[in-house]
Amino acid sequence: MRGSTFGVLAHADARLVWRDPLLKWILLLPVGLALLLRVLIPRVHDALSVSAGFDAGPYYPLVMGGYLMTASGIVGMVVGFLLLDERDAHTLTALRVTPLSMRRYLAYRVTVPLLVATASTLLGYSMIGITPLPFSTLLAISVVGALSAPLLALVLATAAPNKVAGLAVVKVLNGLNLLPIAAFFLPTPMQYVAGIIPTYWPMRAFWSAAAGEDHLVYLVIGTTSCALALVLAALMF
Repeated sequence: MRGSTFGVLAHADARLVWRDPLLKWILLLPVGLALLLRVLIPRVHDALSVSAGFDAGPYYPLVMGGYLMTASGIVGMVVGFLLLDERDAHTLTALRVTPLSMRRYLAYRVTVPLLVATASTLLGYSMIGITPLPFSTLLAISVVGALSAPLLALVLATAAPNKVAGLAVVKVLNGLNLLPIAAFFLPTPMQYVAGIIPTYWPMRAFWSAAAGEDHLVYLVIGTTSCALALVLAALMF
């Protein structure tokens, strides 16, 4: 029953995204950004190396940590706008008189963006082709980072009264999503201040893994903090 329910909801979402030209193109942004970085990064590296003798290689993990959260943020934005559409169409109200429970509906709304964001991250990472990591390590970090997708979607749907206001809310949320990038330039003890934002921990795990350091503790903290934030966001929703 659950599988068929998820299939029906996924089909309805696919139709909504396909009919909305904005959402359709936004969902392709992670791939487009990956292609752009694949071309741009080597050229910037060579230009800086020749003109200023600057080696950009040590900053590749910073770039990829940013991509890690950007891909998930884009997926979360699309799902958040779908939720706003459903609320405007009173679909969520209608669900209360159907056999589909709100718990199962939320399970779908968390699972699908998590899977899509993970797949987008893995695909984009392989396309960009820098900062190589073992697949198992990359998969674990991508999954933890992808938890921000359903989190952003639920917060967007809760905070924005409509899609127009949602655009402004998305800017704030994506800014917060990427704010921990600044911690890359701080000493390790001071970096942990950025941990109040859950997206810091998967980025911190990526930076440590890229440096060949232990990253498991950051994944555990990231999973815990994102899961707690997701529960809170679901309750608010």
